Amino acid sequence: METQNQINRTLSKSEAREYVRSLLSCNQDITRTELANQLCDTFGFFDPRGERQRAGCIKVLRELERKKHIVLPQPGNLRGKRSPRRPVEGVAEAKEVPGDVSEIRELRLMRVETEEQMRIWNELMIQGHPRGAGPLVGRQLYYLIKSEHGWLGGVGFSSSALHLEARDRWIGWDWDTRRANLHHVVNMSRFLIRPGVLCNNLASRVLGMAVREFPGDFEARYGHRPLLLESFVDTSHYTGTCYRAANWQYIGRTKGRGRQDVFRKRLVLVKTGRGEHKGYLCVCP
Repeated sequence: METQNQINRTLSKSEAREYVRSLLSCNQDITRTELANQLCDTFGFFDPRGERQRAGCIKVLRELERKKHIVLPQPGNLRGKRSPRRPVEGVAEAKEVPGDVSEIRELRLMRVETEEQMRIWNELMIQGHPRGAGPLVGRQLYYLIKSEHGWLGGVGFSSSALHLEARDRWIGWDWDTRRANLHHVVNMSRFLIRPGVLCNNLASRVLGMAVREFPGDFEARYGHRPLLLESFVDTSHYTGTCYRAANWQYIGRTKGRGRQDVFRKRLVLVKTGRGEHKGYLCVCP
């Protein structure tokens, strides 16, 4: 009962209600479960086992809707299966990309802020990333890799893995410390250089750009600056060389479980059995 009261006290504050409204406004396709997950991550609604208090959060959200403070999305069974929004005409291939990153013209990261940019990001991930466009979970930021040659790829950030033995051991976290500080870690959950783009050192250059630019953008949107970035490499597809070249630190292999695997079913088991997921960490500037 005390936990439920704490959720109610927190979400009933005017600044929390405004935050909920901003999430609903910026994420028109968000489900009630996704909204509750993000609020649990942001405000620390976890039980003693480290699992989200999702049901209690949804209960309070329904009460806020009843009082006309917010308007929740329709329940999932009324919404139908959602598909990522995509551009009608696809995304043109990049042209005349040079063989070395030093020769690329006007290379930069563009933060995704419009509907059109989000559609382009989705299309690039659907066409080129082994895990597609998502959906991602928790606090999110998206970037497109732009140049005069065209769109070269994209990057996506979301909430960190709830449990990661190698990471927690490297940091020195016990159970309670991890619960109190997990919001300081952010997951680079999507990193794509388009399959047709063959350019030496491009991936490591983009990783370096992301480490410099992302923390400030994240702080501006969510109110606190991340301390660590984490990412995972599926070794059935990649070797992780670009992470090492960008000074990320390899910390160990995962156990093959996804972020939502609270029942320990290992749903993302090393992809087709051919590779493993290797974890990398980078300290934010």
